Amino acid sequence: MENKKVANIKLAKKKLIPTFDLFENSWQIYRANFKSLISISLYGLLGLAVIAVGVALISGLVVFLNVKGDGSLVMNIILGILIVLVAAATIALAIWYSTRSKIGTYLLIKNDFKSVKESWEDSKELFWPFFWLSLLVAVFVILWSFLLIIPGLVFAVFSSFAILLFIFNGQTGMKAIVASKALVKGYWWAVFGRFAFLFLVFYLFSLVLGLPNSFMEENSAPSNIWGMISSIGIFLVSPFLYVYSILLFKNITEVKNN
Repeated sequence: MENKKVANIKLAKKKLIPTFDLFENSWQIYRANFKSLISISLYGLLGLAVIAVGVALISGLVVFLNVKGDGSLVMNIILGILIVLVAAATIALAIWYSTRSKIGTYLLIKNDFKSVKESWEDSKELFWPFFWLSLLVAVFVILWSFLLIIPGLVFAVFSSFAILLFIFNGQTGMKAIVASKALVKGYWWAVFGRFAFLFLVFYLFSLVLGLPNSFMEENSAPSNIWGMISSIGIFLVSPFLYVYSILLFKNITEVKNN
């Protein structure tokens, strides 16, 4: 009888934190560190600034090309090359800043919100392994999705902690993906359920934010203004996703290690 009780206790310890508790704990951390989370996220907006500058430059070159349409073929080719180079540089810089902002957010949470500046600076050396791992995971999910939606979803859940294994343990490439699968194994439905709940909450939040737009004329000033407000709202709550994911990662790691 006593052995049975001990077995039940051990079994209970292997369960993941309840979804609502996970959400509540994540919300408390998010609220307590809101300023730091938004500060590190603002670095990602530098990517949008780069895009704005790039679009302006490309537009200027296109206008110049149209005005000088009677110019020489060589001039047109040079301007065409410049447009391609500006577009490529714009995309590259936008990816650089947005990706580093993601890395910085993970590092900030990992280091208990000690320093926004240090998290941003440290993100620089982690850019390439983080970028290639993210790309690798995305490619595998897409390839599996070609078979059907279900295989892609299964792989997405199994690889959901690959990025965090890199951030916390330094594992890269396929090692991180394999380690993530091992971590999720036996808890696939539990992990899926917790991420599905998070997706549902954010979907409903986005739906509520976008609801007023359905009563406004399309492309009108009020509609555009509300669209900007909605985007700001999404931006402000986005760091919550990182907190939630990291808490779930820490929980499943602790459970599997025990």
